[in-house]
Amino acid sequence: MSEDLCLLTPTWSGDRAHFELMRASLERSTLAATPHHVVVQTEDLELFRAFTGPAVRLVATRDVLPGDVESLRQRGRRWQRRLGRGATRLMGSVARYTGRPRWVAHTGWHVQQITKLAVAAASEIDTVVALDSDVVVTRHARPDDFLHPERIVCLEHWTPAAEVIGKVAKWNRQAHALFGQPFAADAAVDTYFDTPFVFHAPTLRKMLSWLERRYGRPWWEVLLAQPPRRWSEFGSYRMFLRAFPPSQGVDWQTNRYGRYIFDASDPAMVRVRFEELLRDPDSHYVTIHSQSSGRQLWGAAGYAPLILSLLEDSRASPASSDS
Repeated sequence: MSEDLCLLTPTWSGDRAHFELMRASLERSTLAATPHHVVVQTEDLELFRAFTGPAVRLVATRDVLPGDVESLRQRGRRWQRRLGRGATRLMGSVARYTGRPRWVAHTGWHVQQITKLAVAAASEIDTVVALDSDVVVTRHARPDDFLHPERIVCLEHWTPAAEVIGKVAKWNRQAHALFGQPFAADAAVDTYFDTPFVFHAPTLRKMLSWLERRYGRPWWEVLLAQPPRRWSEFGSYRMFLRAFPPSQGVDWQTNRYGRYIFDASDPAMVRVRFEELLRDPDSHYVTIHSQSSGRQLWGAAGYAPLILSLLEDSRASPASSDS
């Protein structure tokens, strides 16, 4: 067990099957006993009760979010269910220009970002590793993946500006604007917005305090006042690290242990690909995307038993590289 770091996952009913697979993979890894903060949307809490255990600390969003944010989140969820994806995105475009309706800026994706920041900032353990529900942890994973003896760890991935379009470009531009930093349109762009993502709790608390001093309002109001879907908690935190470097320095790392399966529509092919990745000792965290470009959804039910059998086999017969 490592008390040098903790894990953090906001989740909801739509990701329960993915979360169940993630927890099963964690329990078969060296991170099994690492404290894991799991924040569930209030109305879904009972669906996750079974996961409570020595390592898992389950909490509802009502106990994390300010009351008005939680209320608007619930309203946003109801409107999303009623309108569907297309109309919700249209409402987001309207809200970017008019500021209305307010619930658009408080939908699940936006409020999950606030949840991550609130829980990470309140952590008594300095290193907080955010893991989304669609991450599967392999037996190669180690607490040291996220720790440095002296410096803060943060993940990055630089891409030439000409290759960056869409939401990632907007997230970077908005992060610069938030902290009053110049943005060079022709400069390389940090395009790492996946998990695992590492927060340093004391530095994050400084960031939130800076936002409140600079804008004269609670930090969550500052962030949620930004144009809907134009900002990122990861991009904001990284920008703060670069704009106001901590005294202990930052160990900037690429996500060298992360791997991805983008198309999970065929369970048999997911199994084949995951089995290949398990043979690679640098495959520590495998993201099996729950969707493709936000449009084509597939569940984890088809491939989860196949992945679990592979994890069991790998635990029973560890590779020589891990001995």
